[in-house]
Amino acid sequence: MTQYSQEMAEYRGETYFAGAEGQNVWIRKIPGVTYANAEGFQTYGNRELKTVAVTELQAWYLETCTATWRGQPFNVVRTENGKAEAGYAGGEYVWAAQNGLEGDQYNGYRATLDVDELQDVQVDRTDFLARWKEKNPG
Repeated sequence: MTQYSQEMAEYRGETYFAGAEGQNVWIRKIPGVTYANAEGFQTYGNRELKTVAVTELQAWYLETCTATWRGQPFNVVRTENGKAEAGYAGGEYVWAAQNGLEGDQYNGYRATLDVDELQDVQVDRTDFLARWKEKNPG
């Protein structure tokens, strides 16, 4: 199972949140993680960001995790310490309310679930670095 369902990058052997920015990629430190390569980051609010060339990355990808809980579909956003933050992907709003999910039918439902209770877990990975290398050989 993936730890985060979002764009990630590996830079100088460390993992960061990431996003495309023109011909470069911005990387952002993950809160709570200590980094050995801390130079060159700028602070915006509580976020530390740096823009790097795609050629400097060891990996750049998006992993998305889906699962079922009590027979209903969920998008797993983050996992940590045996818990999964997940958004309800189904349309049965009465079921969502009856099963203690937070939110509403207009803004969506979410829950913190035990990882052990998830079934049919699937992780799909989109490799942005491989795609970039195909388009930019040499």
